Amino acid sequence: MDKTSSPQGTLPRNESGAAKAQRVMVRLRPIPVVLFIIGFIILVFSSVVVHSHPKPYPIDLQTTYAIQSTTLAPPITAFMNFISAINNPLPSIIALGVWLIGLCLIGLIARARGKSPVKWFEAAAGIIGTVGIASGVNYIFNVLVNRPRPGSFSGEHVHVLSHIPEKSFPSGHTDHDLAYYGFLLFLSFTLPVSQWKYRWILIPLQIYCVLDILFIGYSRILEGEHWLTDVLAGYLSGALWLLMCIFLYRQFTGWIELKLQARYQGGACPRPGQR
Repeated sequence: MDKTSSPQGTLPRNESGAAKAQRVMVRLRPIPVVLFIIGFIILVFSSVVVHSHPKPYPIDLQTTYAIQSTTLAPPITAFMNFISAINNPLPSIIALGVWLIGLCLIGLIARARGKSPVKWFEAAAGIIGTVGIASGVNYIFNVLVNRPRPGSFSGEHVHVLSHIPEKSFPSGHTDHDLAYYGFLLFLSFTLPVSQWKYRWILIPLQIYCVLDILFIGYSRILEGEHWLTDVLAGYLSGALWLLMCIFLYRQFTGWIELKLQARYQGGACPRPGQR
C-alpha cells in the first residue's frame, strides 16, 4: 500500500479521515470507565468517613507501631528518607521545571535537525498537566476532609519526624509520586522515546520510578507523616488521576496528529526535514 510520511509517523495515502480518527484516537472502553467510577466512589466515600472520624483507626496505629518498631539497615532507611525528601513541594517544583525545560530543549534540537518537535512538547505538557491535576485535586480533598496529621491526638505514641501544618488525607506525597513517576514510566514506553537507540540508558530511571512508587507509602508512615489510611487513599487518588490523564493525553496527542496530517496533506505544513 502506498504510504506517505507525516510529521509524527506514517499513514496510508488513501486512508479516510474516519479511519485515521479510529486509528489515532483512543476510545473509552466500558471496563476502565466502570473501574474509574468505582474507584472515585470509594475515594469520596472514604473521605466522608474520615472527615466524620478523623482520629486514627486501630489499623492505622497498629501499622505505624509495626513499621516504626522495625529496625532497617542504614542504606534502606536513607533511601526511605530520600524518596520522601526529594518529593517535598520545593524539590518537586524544581524537578518539574527541569523536565519542562529539558524536554522543550530536546524538541528544539529535534526541530533544528529537521525532525518534528511536537512529541517532545506534548510530553512536557503531559507531565506538567498530570502533576498539576493530581496535586490540585489532592489539595481539594485535603481541605474538605480536614484530617490532622499524626501527633495531633493524645495517646498516639508515634514518632513524628516533623510537624506539618497541611492536612493528612489523602497522602499528598503518595498521590504525587504515583501520578508523576507513573506518567514518566508511561512516556518511557511511547514514541519517540521507545524508538531511541540509547533507550537502555533510561532503565535505571524506570527502576527508580517503580521503587519510588512502591515505597513512598511505607516511607511516609515510617516518618510519622501519615497514617495507613492516608497512604492507601493517596495511592487510589494518584492511580485515578494518572489513568485519566493518560487517556486525555492520548486523546489530545491523537487530535494533534490528525490536525498536523491534515495540514501536511493540504500543503500548509512542510515535509519533515524541510523546515
